[in-house]
Amino acid sequence: MNRDTAVKLAQQAIKANNKRLVDALFARKAERSQAPPASAPSQLPTIAVTCATGWECYAIVEELVATKRFRVRALYRTPGTQAAARLEALLKKTETESPGILTLQSGVDMNSTETLTRAFAGCTSVVLYNTANTSQAGKITNHGNDPVGGRPVVMRQVLAALEALRANPSVRQVITLIFPTDKVTGIADDAPAIPWWIDQKLRLSDFLRAQGVNVTCIYRPAYYYAMHRVDYTAQAHFRGSGALSRNMITENNIPGITDPDFMVNWIDVRDVGKWVGTCFEYPEVFMNKDLSLASAALTGHQLVEIAERCNRHGTKFRYRQFPLWLMKVLSRVSEEVVYPLRYAEWYNAKGNGYDFACQDDLADLNRVHPLWTFERELEFWGINNIKPSAGAKA
Repeated sequence: MNRDTAVKLAQQAIKANNKRLVDALFARKAERSQAPPASAPSQLPTIAVTCATGWECYAIVEELVATKRFRVRALYRTPGTQAAARLEALLKKTETESPGILTLQSGVDMNSTETLTRAFAGCTSVVLYNTANTSQAGKITNHGNDPVGGRPVVMRQVLAALEALRANPSVRQVITLIFPTDKVTGIADDAPAIPWWIDQKLRLSDFLRAQGVNVTCIYRPAYYYAMHRVDYTAQAHFRGSGALSRNMITENNIPGITDPDFMVNWIDVRDVGKWVGTCFEYPEVFMNKDLSLASAALTGHQLVEIAERCNRHGTKFRYRQFPLWLMKVLSRVSEEVVYPLRYAEWYNAKGNGYDFACQDDLADLNRVHPLWTFERELEFWGINNIKPSAGAKA
């Protein structure tokens, strides 16, 4: 089977699976009592969110708190960081509006069964995030080129979590956050080798299920809207005062690492957070199921069209692909470049395809939670107000 056929068939199956889940969700909503949910914090189920200082898991904490349907226990390792300060600011706000909904727990080592066992105590659900990196004393070792060192890193976390879950039978549902499903390995002819950490993480949900853990697996893209900006800050939307730290989208420049006509699935972490809440609210629909998410399915050319259409001043934009050869050079001196380089090499070599082939494929997801669009993101970033330079006007 050729690659394009394999991807097309997989995308059709993913879309059909999502429709079944969404239809079941609406049917279950109709069946449920109209009585309001319990409002006292002591009566609400408790959800533990691991790696809560991370960008994605912080968004999950924020969205879960906003529902007021759960008590949220935000787990993280290192206090005193900017990311921890962001959690502390959220706690202060939450205590004013909904006291007792959110608690913070630092010192949580994802490699420690004992620590995770205490962290999961009394919880009904867990968001389990695993990384292929080693982090010690605030220093991160990237294992993108090191499967021999990286695989044990991943499995130590998974095994520690597994033992902690076994020690806490109150935990009835776990949500994992994984990359898009692999649609070509072992199916299509001459498929490029999958990057090791993607392959490793794609196996984790099934591994845990085989050990008797009830897992809801959320497949979401590796590409986030905010890859265009530095957005890992504590309480601001950007870090630093320079234009680059605020946003990498500028006049005549929308950066990317794939070909301009390559269909990329984008995700906003707020959409991930909303769907995590829905999966926990309706475990009878999503327990042990796979759900594929994206906020948009857009090519580089489409990003440019949207940016120009939304700009208030007629500013022109251009998609600029970051050269793979330069990424390879930079990866020799910066470990942070390794992961995006491997993504770009794999996808550009047609090693895989995304879960959604076009915007229309997202219609069922949009029925439940209106998705965070690229148009809204541009407004949020202020791109719509970028004015053309004097030279461009001339």
